[in-house]
Amino acid sequence: MDKYRLVNKFKLISSLFIILILTTGMSNQKDSFNGKIFKNIYIEQVHIGKMKLDEAKKAVDKKYLLKPIYIKYEDKTWCINPQDIDLSYNIDDAIKNAYIYTRSDSKIENIKRKCNLDLNKAYSIKLNATYNESKLSEQLSYIQNDINKKVQQATLEISDSGQMITTPSKEGLEVDIASLKEQIYDMIKNKDIKNINLPVKVIQPTITTQQVKSINTVLGQFSTSFNEHSARGSNIYVAGKSTSDILIMPGDTFSYNKATGARTWSNGYKTAKVIVGGKYVNGEGGGVCQVSTTIYNAALMSGLEIQEVHNHTYPSHYVSKGRDAAVSYGYTDFKFKNNFAHPIYIKNIVSNGAITSKIYGCSQDREKLYIRTQEIREKDKIIVKTYRVFLGEENNKIREELVSENKYKIK
Repeated sequence: MDKYRLVNKFKLISSLFIILILTTGMSNQKDSFNGKIFKNIYIEQVHIGKMKLDEAKKAVDKKYLLKPIYIKYEDKTWCINPQDIDLSYNIDDAIKNAYIYTRSDSKIENIKRKCNLDLNKAYSIKLNATYNESKLSEQLSYIQNDINKKVQQATLEISDSGQMITTPSKEGLEVDIASLKEQIYDMIKNKDIKNINLPVKVIQPTITTQQVKSINTVLGQFSTSFNEHSARGSNIYVAGKSTSDILIMPGDTFSYNKATGARTWSNGYKTAKVIVGGKYVNGEGGGVCQVSTTIYNAALMSGLEIQEVHNHTYPSHYVSKGRDAAVSYGYTDFKFKNNFAHPIYIKNIVSNGAITSKIYGCSQDREKLYIRTQEIREKDKIIVKTYRVFLGEENNKIREELVSENKYKIK
C-alpha cells in the first residue's frame, strides 16, 4: 500500500512540475506574442502565426481576393461584382477567431492549445463564404433576359382555295440556369473566382419549316350537305370551324371531342335534335356528328389509322351506312392517328349548306384505295362491315383491312 501511495505522489509532483514549466514558458512567450496571433495558426491555406491583425488581414486578402465574376457568351460579357450579391468570405471574423484562439476565458484551455501549437500541431480556420441568393438570382435574370429567345414553331395556313402560307421555324435559346448557378456556387465555395463561359441550351423546334413545307397535296376529302338555315346548321358551322386548320404531326392523334370541346351554349352551340337512348330529343350540339362523319370519311380516304369510331343507333340520312362517326362529349369520341412520316393538315370548308373536309399531306404518303361495305340484315338490325382496300400501281389489290363493324336498329 505504501508503494502505491509513493507512485501516486510521484505522478502528482511530476504533473505539477510539468505545468510549472509550461506556465513559465508561456509567460516567457507572453511578450513575444503580445498583440499577435499565436504561431502555427492558419486561415485556410494561409499561415498567419506570429502576425499582427492587420498583417494577417493583408495576407489573407491577398490569397482570397474578392473579385468580380465575368460571364461571357460570344461577343457579350456580364460582370457581377462582389457587392452586387453581398459576397463575403468573413475574413475579419476568421482573423478575430485566430487571435482569440489562445486567449479564451479558460487559462488551462489556453495552455493546452499553446502546448499543441508549440508541438507543431497546426490549427486551421475555414473561411465562411456567404452571399445573397436573391440578389444573385436577380443578376442572373438580367443575363437570361438578354439571351433567352423563345423557340418559334413553323406554321401553316391553308385557305379555302388551297393557297398555302407558311412561316419558318426558328431555334430558341435558353440559359442553362442550373448549370450556371452550380458553377458560381462551386467558385464561391472554393473561394476561387474565375471567368465563366455562359452555358446556353439551343431549343430545337418540334415543328420545322421542312416539315410544314412537305405538305403539298390533298390526301383525301369528303363532302356532306345540310340545311344551313337551322339550329343544326349553325352547330355544323361552329363544329366545322373548331376542327379545321389543325396540324397533326407524325405519330400524333386527332381527337374530335378535344378539338370541339363541350358542345354547350357558352361554346356557341344551339339546341337541335340528337339521338339519346335510340330516340330523337332536343339537345345541345345537335348536328356535330355530321362534322365528325365528314372528317372521318376524309381520314378514311387518306389512309390514316382510325383509332376510335362509333356508328349511330339508326342509319344517317347524310351518309351511307357504315360510313358514319357518332360522337358524344365525355362518352364516345372519333379519333385517328397520323401514321405517316410527314405532318397532315385538316381543312374544313363550310359554305352554302355543305361541309367539305380535306386532309392535306405529303404526296409521298398518298395511297390508292377505296372503301367498300358489306351489309347483312337480321330481324331487327342491320350489320355493316366497313373495309378499306389498298391498291398497287396497276390498281391491283395489295391489302384489305376491316375498319369497323356497325350495328343499326331498323326503324
